[in-house]
Amino acid sequence: MKKTRFSILCGFICVFTLLGCNDDNEVKISQGNNAAAIDHAESLDKQSYAGLEDVFLDTKNISTQEDKVTLLIFGKNNCVYCDKIKDDIKANSEIKSLLQSHFIPYYINVSYTKIHNLNFIDSKKELSSTALMESYVKSPMRPTPTLIFLNPKGEVIFELPGYMKPDSILKILQYMQSKQWQDKDQTQVASEINKIL
Repeated sequence: MKKTRFSILCGFICVFTLLGCNDDNEVKISQGNNAAAIDHAESLDKQSYAGLEDVFLDTKNISTQEDKVTLLIFGKNNCVYCDKIKDDIKANSEIKSLLQSHFIPYYINVSYTKIHNLNFIDSKKELSSTALMESYVKSPMRPTPTLIFLNPKGEVIFELPGYMKPDSILKILQYMQSKQWQDKDQTQVASEINKIL
């Protein structure tokens, strides 16, 4: 009797596992169904940088330019220091102005899954938010916030894991804007940044 019950229970588990759940409200981005739901899903991350829409660009298309450094700021929901860095940018007109004028800045909320089209000088690819973070953030545990500075080819110039005060962020932005990092590897850039801080 016990063997029969066990067999029936295993059978039910197998059936439910193989069939899975069918959700009619599923957003099928790759198939182009339900345009309103797709737009809503793709704009969720924009709420992450509310009040800074004049600074951060839409992350659907991430690109580089020959004359500007691309800045990726990885954050997530309920991250105190992610909120703090956004508040610092809002409150500091010099940081805000530098970002608007000399950078291509993106705030990527990894709490949401979104497909990002990367358009760099030598390459084009599509990555999800998680894959994008895994590709660029090399610090152990992938902390948030993490700032990644990219050259026009989409290569990492410098990775800054964690939060820094506004005066330190300003110095790093000024260093990046001056292009002193050109023709140097990440170790040399990190050493120079440590000296100015």
